[in-house]
Amino acid sequence: MGDRSPGSSTISQTRICSSSNSTRSPIGPRSWLSVMAPPGLPAGRTYRVVMIAVATTEDQLAGVCERLRALGASVIEVSAPGDTRRVVLARMPDERIVAGLVASLRADGVMAVSRPDGGVALKKWLRDTRPITFDGRITVCRAWSEHDRRCLAGLVELGPGGFGDGRHLTTAQIIEELVDRIAGGERVLDVGCGSGVLGLCALRLGAAEVVAVDVDPDAVEAARRNAGINGMGARMEARLAPLSGIEGSFDVVVANIARAGIVELASELVARVSPAGWLAVGGISPSQCSQVAGFLRPLTEVGRRTSGDWATLVLAGGGFRSIHPE
Repeated sequence: MGDRSPGSSTISQTRICSSSNSTRSPIGPRSWLSVMAPPGLPAGRTYRVVMIAVATTEDQLAGVCERLRALGASVIEVSAPGDTRRVVLARMPDERIVAGLVASLRADGVMAVSRPDGGVALKKWLRDTRPITFDGRITVCRAWSEHDRRCLAGLVELGPGGFGDGRHLTTAQIIEELVDRIAGGERVLDVGCGSGVLGLCALRLGAAEVVAVDVDPDAVEAARRNAGINGMGARMEARLAPLSGIEGSFDVVVANIARAGIVELASELVARVSPAGWLAVGGISPSQCSQVAGFLRPLTEVGRRTSGDWATLVLAGGGFRSIHPE
């Protein structure tokens, strides 16, 4: 059993690759501009300019730009941060209507979010949308990130909605366990899937298929959408269902659902682990590890990862054999 400290974590912020293929127009630092009044709003006033970022593909780019203009946005920049990904930045002349625009785009399946137009907020945005890499094998990135990621291995892109983008320590710890333990060909169950990031990382690492379950309809929809944009829709099934509605056993079960959820579902989690499989549970504190492990008997602890206030336990049955034997 290994106890991983924050100092031994393999998570790191990726560098931005230089690229001559990304077309950019300069964006000024101004956040307040005097502009022509949008339809239905009084003239002669100063309106707050709001930026939106829209993730799309080369094939859909022209249609997305046309849609933005039709909704009153001014397209000011298109970047190509990936081989197929295109990010469109557009300016809205009034912050009071940007929420409706974003909602309208999302209703049609377009990944759109509001984006700061300068200052400290923009710096935070750029930091928070920077791709994160795990051990050089998996990279998690928001689909609308403007950072170049063509040099990154194992890319998993995420749209809006659902918990989990690799930044929270609980998510990062389980991704690190997947990086260390996925051998290839596994059948994976993701309990409380949120955005679906854990299942998608497992697939990118070589797992054969994933069943992702959640009781939140928005999370299930986000997971399905994310599977689609990563080309994994045929291998990841996202279900709106409780764990009791899932039959069969799995080589890998992951549950990043906090102590209360783990305790409540303990017997069902254990029952879903195949004889040679393993279970990773996250969202607990280091002080709760022994207690949580007790609820998950007869599985026994084979690994532990701690970072600050958070811990992830890995447990397995008697048939488990590590892919990294000591």
